[in-house]
Amino acid sequence: MTSRYKTMVGFAGLLLLAAVPLYYGVSGSLSSEDARSAASSVMRPVPTVVVAGCPAECQRRVTREFPGSVRANRRVELAFDLDGLLVELHAREGSRVTKGSVLARLDARNARNALSAAQAHFDDASRTLERTKTLRRQSLLSESEYDQALSTWEIAKADLRIREKALADTTIVAPFDGVVAARHVENHERVEAGQKVISLQDTSRVEVVIQVPEHLIAHGGIEALRDPKVRLDVYEGRWLKARAHEYRVQPDAATRTYDLIVALTPPEDIEVLPGMTATVKAQIDAADLLALDPSGPDWTRIPLEAIWTDGSGTSYVWVIPEQGGAPRQARVELGPLQNGQVLIRSRLSPGQHVAVAGLHALRAGIQVRPRAVEKEGLEG
Repeated sequence: MTSRYKTMVGFAGLLLLAAVPLYYGVSGSLSSEDARSAASSVMRPVPTVVVAGCPAECQRRVTREFPGSVRANRRVELAFDLDGLLVELHAREGSRVTKGSVLARLDARNARNALSAAQAHFDDASRTLERTKTLRRQSLLSESEYDQALSTWEIAKADLRIREKALADTTIVAPFDGVVAARHVENHERVEAGQKVISLQDTSRVEVVIQVPEHLIAHGGIEALRDPKVRLDVYEGRWLKARAHEYRVQPDAATRTYDLIVALTPPEDIEVLPGMTATVKAQIDAADLLALDPSGPDWTRIPLEAIWTDGSGTSYVWVIPEQGGAPRQARVELGPLQNGQVLIRSRLSPGQHVAVAGLHALRAGIQVRPRAVEKEGLEG
C-alpha cells in the first residue's frame, strides 16, 4: 500500500469519527428522535391509503349493471317434413305474420293423388266391413272372415290419415304471431325434409341475455336480481321494467359466467328487435354477491389501484408498516365495486396502510414507510 493511499484512508477515518458526535447524545447512543430521523433518511416513502372497514356497506344492497343482447321470447325454425318442390313463399324477412297464415307451400300434386287413392281404398274397406257385419249377424259368415274385413278397414283408415298428414305437411303455417327473422331458401327450390326454410320470432315479449358471475348464481340464482330494469341502447335514458326469468346451468368455458335471462314486454311506442344491445340494472344484496361466510375473514375496502395480480390471476396488495419497515405481500379476494372502491376479503384490518403506487417495484427486502400527506419524493 502506498504512503499516499494510507494518508487518504486515514483522513477519511478522521472525518467519520468527527461525524459520530453529531448523531450520538451525551450517553454515546442514538437518541430516539435522531434514530427516527436517521431511519427516515434511508426508508423509501411510498404512497399509501388506509384500509377502511365496510360493516354497513356489506349488509346493504348494491346496484349493478350488466351488458346484454335482446332476443325474442319465442323462436322457431320452420321446415317441411317431406321432400318437395317449393312453389309458394310468402315470407319476407322483417315482415309481420299472424298465427295460421300460410308462409310456404310445396307442390302437392303427388300428395293429393296419394290421398285420393287412400280415400278410395278406405271407402271400399268401409263398404266391405258393413256387408260383413250384416252377414255375421245372420250367421252367414265366420268370425275369422269378419275379423279379416275389420283388419283391412283399420289398415285403410291408418293409411288415409298418413296421406292426409302428408298433404297438410306440404304447407307451412305460422304457429304464432311474429316476425320473419330469416328466409333460408328461395321460391322454386327443391327442399329436403327437415331443411330450414323460415326463422320466425315472437317479439311481443322479448328477453335480454346477460352474463353473471358463478358465485352470484350459486348464492342467489335469479332471485339475486331484485327489481331489474332494462335500457335499450337505441333508446338511451329510458328504463323498462323487467323480471328475471331463467338461467343456463352450463357456464361459459372461457369466462366461467352463466347466461341469465331477463324478460320484459316492450311498450307499444318503441320497436324492439332481436340482436339489439341493452343494459340490465338490478339491486343485489351484497351478501349474495360476496357469498359471505361468517367464519371467514371480514370484508374491507381499498382503491382498485392498490391491487396487483400475478401470472396465475391471484390478487395481492402490499401492506406498508405504519412506522416503516419491510412491505408485506397479502393475498386478497376481490368483491364488487362500491362508491369507487373495491371490496376485498383478506386478513387486512381497518387502519392498515396499503401501497397505491409503484406496486411492481416493491419487494420484501427493502425498507419503506407511508409517505406523508401532501409531500412528494424523499421529502414525504
